[in-house]
Amino acid sequence: MGRVDVAIVGAGPVGAALAALLAPGGRSVRVLEARAAPSRDARTLALSQASRECLEQAGGWPATGVTPIVDIHVSQKGGPGRTLITAAEQGLEALGYTVAYASLEETLERRLADLGAAVAWGAPCEAIDLGPETARLRLAGGEVVEARLVVLADGGVNARRIPGLAYSEKDYGQVAITGPVRADRPHHGRAYERFTPGGPVALLPVGERYSLVWTATPAQAERLLALDEAAFLAELQAHFGDRAGRFVSAGPRAAFALRLRTINSTIALRTVIAGNAAQAMHPIAGQGLNIGLRDAAALAAILASDPGCDPGAPAVLEAYRSARRRDAGRGVAFTDFLVGAFMDDRRLPTWGRGAALTVLDLVPAARRWLAGRMIHGSPSA
Repeated sequence: MGRVDVAIVGAGPVGAALAALLAPGGRSVRVLEARAAPSRDARTLALSQASRECLEQAGGWPATGVTPIVDIHVSQKGGPGRTLITAAEQGLEALGYTVAYASLEETLERRLADLGAAVAWGAPCEAIDLGPETARLRLAGGEVVEARLVVLADGGVNARRIPGLAYSEKDYGQVAITGPVRADRPHHGRAYERFTPGGPVALLPVGERYSLVWTATPAQAERLLALDEAAFLAELQAHFGDRAGRFVSAGPRAAFALRLRTINSTIALRTVIAGNAAQAMHPIAGQGLNIGLRDAAALAAILASDPGCDPGAPAVLEAYRSARRRDAGRGVAFTDFLVGAFMDDRRLPTWGRGAALTVLDLVPAARRWLAGRMIHGSPSA
């Protein structure tokens, strides 16, 4: 039986970053991943400046595959109002960054290997037995790992095994179409968020192109995915407008359903639930992974504040829940509000959305407050 201080289930960015934050402090850490090998996913991630700071502290910030976002242009289709949120107004070099998932994955893998906390690939958890002193994880093949603290950062697969934990889910009835597109003029680090009656459309700067996130109904998404490149670009141009220039090419497209999922408690006996295992949300405000990395940073800070503590003790778990309740809860509520407010005229009419955007554009303090919350989240107290 292998014994460790902390067993982390899930080697995605949140689980890997947490391991990289904990291992230098002297705690024994083991990372267990059900996948047989790294994904080398082609996705592009949107990370805030605070997430960069967390990953730099973990030694996991990539040297390649990173594009700064220096400002964000926000507007709505079919109505007035727009605003521009800039890094300069925040006193930052960048509001955030787009990062190649594969580059981040490789960087964190190397860091964990250097720290002696390499990921155990192909190690799915088949059972969890939580006791007052330790937790036991039974892996496929029969191996048992005993840990004083278990962190579930696996997207929610194993939390369902624990009595008392349950998820609430909300289906938005939307699909996000993603893929690379190019425009006929450089982006200069600008991202776009355009709200439309059918859902938001985002363009994120990636290298010399954009990463597109186009929200649509399932039926619309099916039709858009079936279009050839020229027809797709024409539809995108008509839907988005010409703020970013003329769209000249599009790469392979993919789609995924959009849902909100939250867990009823982020802690259980000897257990912490973090990242997408705790909250999975609409990408409208780019908060999902950023909140997950703040989960990891908060837990690492709590454990670092008392290096000799029992990492799974009730007081430690309660400190984590208290530290994360406000930020995660407000992030979920804000994201859910935006989805409804910019799609449902009964909740916020077009003129109301326009007024809100105009206030943001005219009042620098309001922009700074909003940008600060998007970058750093809500304070714990």
